[in-house]
Amino acid sequence: MLQPNFDPAPTAVRIHRCGYVSPCKARRCLKRATLIAEKVDAAGRHIRQIELCALHCDIVIERERARSLEICDRRNE
Repeated sequence: MLQPNFDPAPTAVRIHRCGYVSPCKARRCLKRATLIAEKVDAAGRHIRQIELCALHCDIVIERERARSLEICDRRNE
């Protein structure tokens, strides 16, 4: 049974192409988002996502890799 404040810890980050027009969500970035970084839990359920340009997505990948999260890079699929 889920608790009211249930907040699963992310175990992986999926990177895939953004199929819609959105600005990069990084602070003060004016570029168009071309990628989505999506955090998922151990069961593969979506927890949160953020739209990013390629430069900021690479920064997020390195940060999350340092936190020992698995990176599923699907940019070329």
